[in-house]
Amino acid sequence: MIFDVLKQRWLRKEFRNLENSSRDHQQCWPKSLVIIFDADRWIDLTIFEEWCQKLNIPFNCLTLVAFTRDVKKKAIEGVTLFDNHSIRWAGGLKDPKLSAILGKKYDLQINYLDKPSKVIKYVMMKMDSNLKVGYASHEEITYDLAVNVPLTKQELFISEIAKYLKIFNP
Repeated sequence: MIFDVLKQRWLRKEFRNLENSSRDHQQCWPKSLVIIFDADRWIDLTIFEEWCQKLNIPFNCLTLVAFTRDVKKKAIEGVTLFDNHSIRWAGGLKDPKLSAILGKKYDLQINYLDKPSKVIKYVMMKMDSNLKVGYASHEEITYDLAVNVPLTKQELFISEIAKYLKIFNP
């Protein structure tokens, strides 16, 4: 129980630091894509490959990061998984693979989940991306562009993103 208090304290400090930091917003068509999604809800990953095609992003420039209730019980090839236990009891990330992904720079980030927990919010905010796309139901600090389309309508969701990318990058 005391460890949860220490984790929450560390997360609050990190949120304050991330809220006060600024990101570099460059106007260009995205060449790399990172998608943060719920691995317990989405099993078919081919939809994300189709998104790359629609956005003209090479498939090898796609990074998938997924939240799951228990990393030990789930394994998805090509996806970096994290859960509520991905944070050490004294703060900091346990998984070096997740740390490496959070250290990279991406052109486009898509937050494709319903209700983010504090750990998911941390990953969404910590990710270094030029443009972050999310839902209006998420906190504003986690996205630059909100697309208000239900999660079940993937075609409409990605077409809206493509439409706005064309507006931003004529």
